[in-house]
Amino acid sequence: MIDVYVLGAGKHATEVSEYLIGYQEYNLAGYVINVDHHDLQSSIRKPVIQLQEFIKQYPPSSKIALIGAIGIYQRKSIIELLEKNGYSFINIIHPHNYLSPTLKMGTGNCIAPGGVINAQVHIGNHCIINTLCNVSHDCVIDDYVTISPGVTIAGNVHVQEGVFIGAGATIIPGLTLGKGAYIAAGASVTQNVPENVMVAGVPARVKKSI
Repeated sequence: MIDVYVLGAGKHATEVSEYLIGYQEYNLAGYVINVDHHDLQSSIRKPVIQLQEFIKQYPPSSKIALIGAIGIYQRKSIIELLEKNGYSFINIIHPHNYLSPTLKMGTGNCIAPGGVINAQVHIGNHCIINTLCNVSHDCVIDDYVTISPGVTIAGNVHVQEGVFIGAGATIIPGLTLGKGAYIAAGASVTQNVPENVMVAGVPARVKKSI
């Protein structure tokens, strides 16, 4: 049995905790938080440990693993610190998904229920794919991407590192979403998105730099 610690203790962390129930090899042992992400939920009954205290008290071992549940790009610095210290991350995939047998995926990813990920998709590391998402053929999802519920990504789309895609957004085929871009909820993206901008609307247009 591997003790799994969820990185974060907010609303998304409670969802990830429930997904862990389906894994007989994992035991939900607690939550690891940073002072910048202290959004505790009253439903949490497991230990909640500050990041530096976790590193001191629980040295890396084959019996400890983590999964990220912080839905913002800033999780990257926390995860990199933990990986530098030798900690391992796992993938948590809800069983009520269709995942193509040709899917290639890194580590530290969380895929919520109701999704479809089709042929020849590549997903990097530490991504969050929420409920009822559709990722079509030959897409590339780089590291630290967050995809909100109900998103549709058509074929041959490249989602670069740290992109956030809001609920219900639609991305047409063949586009590139630049590093750190923010796609607003409900947006219909019909052209490439530059790095570090927010786009919104139907069709989506650049609203500001971020």
